[in-house]
Amino acid sequence: MSAPEYVRTGWACVTETMCGAYVSLEGSTDDDMTPVIFDTYDEAIAERAQYIDMMLEAREHDLDADPGELEALLEAERESLEAEEFVTFVGMDRAGEVFELDPESGTAHRRLHRPDR
Repeated sequence: MSAPEYVRTGWACVTETMCGAYVSLEGSTDDDMTPVIFDTYDEAIAERAQYIDMMLEAREHDLDADPGELEALLEAERESLEAEEFVTFVGMDRAGEVFELDPESGTAHRRLHRPDR
């Protein structure tokens, strides 16, 4: 895959689904939606950890289980989220498409999906 010209590069949190990998977005309307790209790997890892913790906190209130069983269910949920959520180096082209890149060479591996497209 030849690499287009990237207007922004950095680290992004990505969710792997059965339909492919999706990059996280931010914005409040369709017109201002943009991929969330962090300047550093550490920033992206911190965001991933915060997201997983928030999801587990929400799930804790949804699950109907006794305390011992709840802990096991939440641990299984954490393992599932950690398997689905990852951080990768990306580049965004002028059209807003996001590509997973090799951080050393800049070679594009694949295009990442955007939930808004």
